[in-house]
Amino acid sequence: MARVLTYISFIVFLLVLCMAAQAGTGPTPDNEVKALSEIAEQLGKKDWNINVEQCINDLSWLTPRLDWRPPCNNSLFCNCSYPDSLCHVVALILKEQDLGGVLPRSLVKLPYLMYLDLSRNFLGGNIPHEWASTKLEFLNIKNNMFSGMVPLELGKLVNLENFILSANNLSGELPFAITKLTKLTELRISSNNFTGRMPDFFRSWKQLEKLEIQASGFEGPIPSSISILSNLTELDLSFNRLEGHIPDLHDLNFLKFM
Repeated sequence: MARVLTYISFIVFLLVLCMAAQAGTGPTPDNEVKALSEIAEQLGKKDWNINVEQCINDLSWLTPRLDWRPPCNNSLFCNCSYPDSLCHVVALILKEQDLGGVLPRSLVKLPYLMYLDLSRNFLGGNIPHEWASTKLEFLNIKNNMFSGMVPLELGKLVNLENFILSANNLSGELPFAITKLTKLTELRISSNNFTGRMPDFFRSWKQLEKLEIQASGFEGPIPSSISILSNLTELDLSFNRLEGHIPDLHDLNFLKFM
């Protein structure tokens, strides 16, 4: 049920963006067009047509829905309802595009961007600390090849609700700064190479509904504070080097998957 609600919320989000785009007639600002060109170069994205208007659903910028492939795997969405009569890029989805570049630092040049999905590619390098200055609410970069530590600067993404980093080569400890992400409803960091004890950050994430830390490299006891996550519907802590007792989870009334 939780997965269905997430999918419905995602569809509603995209429909709102599409209606906003159709409501306006303004162009995309030159600085955002230039940023998209830089992002394409950094990602290794070669099939965008920079010479056409980015917000008019040209096939170069929006993949038609196909029954045999997930929808919106190569999509850019704009909001044209801003008072400046311009169409600003608010969502970028490049899922399963065989991209072999790096995570783009130029993302910060899209000041209205809220939604980013670069999952299931071959992107390398590190997570840019510059992303901390964005207004992202949704960030999915799972199933890539980047490495290094999670930048402590990402604690400044205070609007972030969905944070998905699974299946990469991340290492080190999670920075304490991410406790500032108090709006998180989904955190997935499975299949990485983190070190140290499972961090006791849960008191800061009281809105969490989905928590997936499977096979992430953590060790030690499960923090007892996990029992206060009363909104949890999904929990996976398997295949770590955990020890000790499992905290009392009786108050997690919405928990469906564990």
